[in-house]
Amino acid sequence: MRKDISGTMPDLRSKHLYHGTRVDLKPGDVIWPREPSIVGEGEAMTTYVYLTPNLDAAIWEAEIAVGEGDGRVYIVEPVGLIEDASDLTNQKSPSHPSMTWRSREPLRVTGEITEWPYYHGTRADLRPGDLIKPGYTPNFGKTLTHAYLTRTLDAATWAAELAVGEGPGRIYVVEPTGPIEDDPNLTNKRFRGNPTKSFRSHEPLLVIGEITNWPGHSPEALKAMKAGLERLKRLGVEPIND
Repeated sequence: MRKDISGTMPDLRSKHLYHGTRVDLKPGDVIWPREPSIVGEGEAMTTYVYLTPNLDAAIWEAEIAVGEGDGRVYIVEPVGLIEDASDLTNQKSPSHPSMTWRSREPLRVTGEITEWPYYHGTRADLRPGDLIKPGYTPNFGKTLTHAYLTRTLDAATWAAELAVGEGPGRIYVVEPTGPIEDDPNLTNKRFRGNPTKSFRSHEPLLVIGEITNWPGHSPEALKAMKAGLERLKRLGVEPIND
């Protein structure tokens, strides 16, 4: 059993730069700037290529990218100067992370992310070796027949913050003990694919560590999310539990 996972978020997410796409690339390939689909005032003739130090943002962009291939997340290195574009209107989103660094010069592919940890957000106090079983009191406020997990810290953060209970939100690194499938409550809904990389399983999840220092969402974002969930509850929308 692995016990070397516990720690802060930077311990688990190396300080790489990432690019999400559906293009099949190899180390050494170059990603060229292109005309953005949405441009700000005065930028209509300027082309950029976008990248991010946030793996979740690259995962999201890969899932919603145009094309028919699989979403791919590459480790990249810029060949020229990069700039922070997070304050631009077309790169800000209150609902999901975005690739918010950009460059007028190409990016060189140095590798691809093919494996990363799975996370589970909750308020339960657990230890390495514990099992999170289907039927365990979930974050939806009712008992479900699956255990839920995600590959993105952003989704696990939402789960921890919205979980029922009185204790502090907790994010655990977990391993599935059986087959997993895309969470149908999130897959191909508002956005194509599974941008939050959320999954579920009929089998338990094994706790192998805990993220002990993770950034939460703003009070405004939490308020908006809770209001949206309450609206769905009033409309009688129930999570898919087949």
